[in-house]
Order: sequence, then C-alpha cells, then structure tokens
Amino acid sequence: MQNCSPEEVRSILDKIEQLPVPFFKRLIEASNTGIIISDASLPDNPVAYVNPAFERMTGYALYEVVGRNCRFLQRDDRDQPGIALIRHAVEHAEISTALLRNYRKDGSLFWSRMHLFPVREDGAAPTHFVAFLQDVTEVVEAQHAVVQARERLSTVLESVSDGCFSVDRDWRITYINARGADAIGRRPEDLIGKHLWKEFPEAVGGPFYQTYKRAMDEHEFATCESYYEPLGMWIEVRAYPSREGLTVFYADVTERKEGEQRLMHLATHDSLTGLHNRFSCLRTLDDALARSVEEEHPVGVLFVDLDHFKEVNDAHGHRAGDTVLQEIGRRLGALARAGVTVARISGDEFVFVLEEMDTEGAKAIASAVLQELATPIPVDGQHVAVGASIGIAIGSGREYTADELLNNADAAMYEAKDNGRHTFAVFSTHARHLLKQRLELRQEVFSALDRRQFVLFYQPQVSAVNGAVVGAEALLRWEHPRLGLLGPDLFLPMLEGSPAITAVGAWVCEEACRQAREWELLGYRLRMAVNVSPRQLMDENLPPLLKNIVARYGLDAECIKLEVTESMLMQDIDKAALVLSSLQSVGFRIALDDFGTGYSNLSYLRQLPITAIKIDRSFVREIEQDRRCLDIVNGVIAFAKSLKLDVICEGIETELQKEAIRSTGCDVLQGYLIGKPMRASDFRALLLAQRTEPQQADPGCYQPDS
Repeated sequence: MQNCSPEEVRSILDKIEQLPVPFFKRLIEASNTGIIISDASLPDNPVAYVNPAFERMTGYALYEVVGRNCRFLQRDDRDQPGIALIRHAVEHAEISTALLRNYRKDGSLFWSRMHLFPVREDGAAPTHFVAFLQDVTEVVEAQHAVVQARERLSTVLESVSDGCFSVDRDWRITYINARGADAIGRRPEDLIGKHLWKEFPEAVGGPFYQTYKRAMDEHEFATCESYYEPLGMWIEVRAYPSREGLTVFYADVTERKEGEQRLMHLATHDSLTGLHNRFSCLRTLDDALARSVEEEHPVGVLFVDLDHFKEVNDAHGHRAGDTVLQEIGRRLGALARAGVTVARISGDEFVFVLEEMDTEGAKAIASAVLQELATPIPVDGQHVAVGASIGIAIGSGREYTADELLNNADAAMYEAKDNGRHTFAVFSTHARHLLKQRLELRQEVFSALDRRQFVLFYQPQVSAVNGAVVGAEALLRWEHPRLGLLGPDLFLPMLEGSPAITAVGAWVCEEACRQAREWELLGYRLRMAVNVSPRQLMDENLPPLLKNIVARYGLDAECIKLEVTESMLMQDIDKAALVLSSLQSVGFRIALDDFGTGYSNLSYLRQLPITAIKIDRSFVREIEQDRRCLDIVNGVIAFAKSLKLDVICEGIETELQKEAIRSTGCDVLQGYLIGKPMRASDFRALLLAQRTEPQQADPGCYQPDS
C-alpha cells in the first residue's frame, strides 16, 4: 500500500479537526480505555464524568460515582505507592502515571494503570483533571509471575504487549523481549550482555536514567513518561527492582499523547479557524487581569465584528462563508504573539486579548487587523471584501472583570459601526451610550409583537420527484422601525430566555396557519413547517392551542408540520414525548430538525411520534468533497424509509448537491438553490409562476378535488 504524502496527511488531519465536537464525545464514549474527569475547582476534586468503558471496568454507573473522590476505588487498601504519586500530582498540578490496586463494585480486585493530567490554560491553576484508566491486571500478574518464577520469564514476557528488559546491578542487560527490541530498532542478541548506558549514552542524565537509578537505589517501583528524541516517540516506563537488578516494562505511548493534546486543543480552540474559542478567551482575559493587579500594567481588548458577513452567506452559501472565516482566522492568527491572544468567540466575532498594552499599542494592532482584512478573499471565482468594526477597551483587574472589559469593547465596536464601519473606536462615554441603546433594543423586542413588527418569511420546499412546491418553512423576522429587517439571530436569544417567547410562538403558529389557508384558497394545499421553541415544546397547552387554530381556519392538521431539534428533546424527553404524542394523535406532523448534528440518537425515531426527519445542511455541504457524506445520507434515508418516515434535505446550494440528493430517494428538497426565505407575496408569485395548473406531489398535503 502506498504511503500518504505529507500534504495528504495534513489534509486528513485538517478534516479531523473540523469534525463537530459531538464526534469526539462519541469517540470518548466508544473508547475501551476508562476515562475519568474530575472538577479541580471544587473541594476534594469530585468526579464530574466517567465514560462507558469505566462503567464496564468497575461495575459502577455514572450516577454512582459523580461527586465522589476517586479514592473510593481503593477502598481501605491505602498503603500503595501509586496513591502517593497521584496525590503529589494533584497537589502540584502535574502529569503522573501510577499503578493502583482498585476494587470493582462487586469487591473483586483489579490492577489499573492510571495516567493523570491537568487541564488548564496558559499556566493557570487546573480547572479539571483527566485520568485514563487501563485494566492491567493481566500484565501485573504476568510481571509478578516473572519476579516469582524466573524460569518462565521468556514465555510470559514474550506474550505481553509491552517491551521488557532486565539489567543486573552493574547495568548490564540480561534479557530483552522481541517486542521491546523491535520497538527500539535493535536485535535481542546484539543487546544482551551489553552495558545499558554505553548502548544508550544519550539517555544518561535524562528522565529514564533518573527513574531507573531511583528504582535501583531505593529498591522501590518507579515510573516515568517522557519524549525520547533518538527514537522520536513518547515512552512510558515502569521499573521493578529485584535482588538481581531491575526489570523494566516500556511502551510507545505516542498515539495516546497526541490524542490527549488533540483533545485539549479541541476543548480550547475553535474547530473552524483553529483560534482560541470563547471559553479559552475568557480564561486568558481573566488571567491577564489578575496579573495586571500584581504587576500594575494595563490589559487591552479588541472586539472585532465582521461587517456585512451575512451577505457572504446569502450570496455564496454557508460553505463559502466557512472558507472566508478560515482565511480571516488565518490572517488574524498571524498577528498573535507573546502577550497577544486571538480568539473567535461566535460566528463572525473575534477578540484580541492584549497584555501590557496601552491604548496606542491597541490602536496599532487594530490598524493591522483592518489592513489584513482589506485584501479581498477569493470565493467561487470572485473576490469578496470583508471589513470589520473594532472596539477597543483598556483597563486593569482593579477596575474591571473580564465580562465588563469585554462588554466595553463590544460597546466601542458599535460606535465604530456608527462611524462608517471598517474602522475602530476606543471605549468612551459615547460607547457607553451605544451600549445603553443595545439594552433598550432588548426591551423593544418584547413589545415588537404588540406593535405588529414581526413578520413571517417563507422558504419553499419542493418535491424531489418533479420539483413542485409542496411546502414552506415559516421563518420569523423583525421589521424594526429604525434598524430595518432583522434576522432571528439578533433577537430570538433575547426572546427564548423570557416568557414572551410563548406569545410570539403562538403568533407564529396563528400567522402560519392563516397564510396556509390563504394559499389553499388559491388551490395550493401545502405543508407548512413551523419551528417549535424549547419553551413551547415543554408547554402542555401547545396541543389545544394548535388544534383550535387549525379548526378556526378550516385546515387539516396534517398540513402543519412542527419542527423540533434533538437538543430540545434532550432537555426533558419524557415531557417532550407527552406533548408530541398529543399533537400527533390529532394529525399534526412532527419533523426532527438538524438531524445528524446532535447525538443522532436513532432511538428517538422509535420512541417519539416522529413522522419526518430533516438531514442537516452540513452533510449536504460536504457531498461534493467527501463521498462518505453521501453514503451517510443514503444510510439515514434507508433507515428512515424502513420506519415509514418522510425525509427532507436542507442546505442545497448547488446543482451537483441537488442531483446527488435526488439520487438518494429523499422526498423533499430545501435550500438557497431551491429558493431563499421570502415574503408571502413573493411566495404567492412563485406558486402562480411554477405552472398554469397547480401541481404537487407527496409529501405535501393532498390537492382538493376541483
């Protein structure tokens, strides 16, 4: 088999880094290694999470261990060298590996190798400890057998997975197994009888040398893990002293170390751009402000908001938008250096944390950011110019918290937008006034319904068979008297956290049903898709509300499709199931939205009254580059069809995507290629223009008899 080129390897690694976080969570859950995560911010480091492998290994369920210190695994067997190692590692926030005698829930003994490492940011105190737990009972018993029965040494050691060698008290090699010799690129016969340190002089004085010497001198078990430059690998060693000398077991742990580093990177970095994420940004800012109090120097924050970035998505699609964000991330990341941290904290918002930086220094970096963004970015054969509005805030830990300084920079950014965009502004009294205006906007949204400022846009859904419009998704917009048409991302988060979402949700249902009836009178009986908010899904009054609305407009409940997401279901699946079952029993259709982006728990499709699934745009977007995405879509559709579910694919932006999805047996297509969200009048024109005679196909509602 031909080896991959460096470019192909980098490409593969890039794709892995772009996988969604839930993918890596499922990897942790699928691992055969027990994983424990403890909360270092709480007294006694209580357990916060264990994976299924831990449950299988110990017999304890997750709910039985959360909140307890890991010492319960040793019970009363506390006289173990490994416990002291782990205690020292926790006290000093160090990486450590220890061999422990543990006990399962049924009382049976098992030996485990625990590898412990702290999770922290830039030298700060650890927030968590992560331990990898391996059941090494068989290996330990084999090791004891070696010490107790030398005559069986070769047979036993040649069967273990680790490398093994023995030295006498003069450091001459007396034995090495074939696996161990092969790992270091030597032959056993070339090493036996040779002086260890003359064969490996580069190790003298290093961590392995110190570990072996300590075990030999103190006649106690010793272990360490370190990178060995001559072999280019991470090696874990465990040294057992005996009367004759020393027996050492060692293993190549490079793959595990790289996995740990990748896991830590994913927890603190944005998967799309590789920059620090919001969590890491706030932690860095917290630490910088804490140091500013001790060292009496200012800390700066740059809040960078891309100008008109939504237009890139609207004009070129989300895949092109991601490409632009990656290039912007690369350019901004190039400005990072000691004392300058760059983070992406949301879709099109970036933050710079500047240590020991005054206002003039922050302005210089802001100018550099604008210069970097001034160069157009190639997208689909065109060049897209994306500017930025930048807010600057300077302060110290004596004056501000991290949130306050970040909010000040955010307010200054809005002043930059008011000044014409693609410029920067320093936080001032005027910026504070803009911040107050934003707070007022939060209040205005709660009266927008009474002021009749909300409007529904409709995105067409068409039959994959003949292209006829069979449905529409109702999408909420806010026609603000000063700011114009606002998308839901600007105001829905405000509403969803308040009781007002119930009234707005009821209005959306009412208006969508009214519009569906209006189109029905034209001869188009469509299926209207309405997004249900988390609060609505938990409201037992939703079924009678919807039932009354469709009755008032003379609609068939089957023509209303309610879309819910997996994340909503997980909040309280029992209550959600009760509400959805009540809706389904009177004829409403239920669609599982964004299928594939959450836990993708297929049991939902059996447990809940789901009648359709919407395959997320992320699978559609990658079809042209990754054949596996199309295979996944085919598999999901086949499974859905076996359950007699309708399938909708959203996010279709190119003809190639459209044809690929049509080949899968998908029922309904949706996306910018099919049609963007539009006002009701434009949607009506679309219906009238598609044919002289209305024509539809399942799964739209049936046509009334002429």
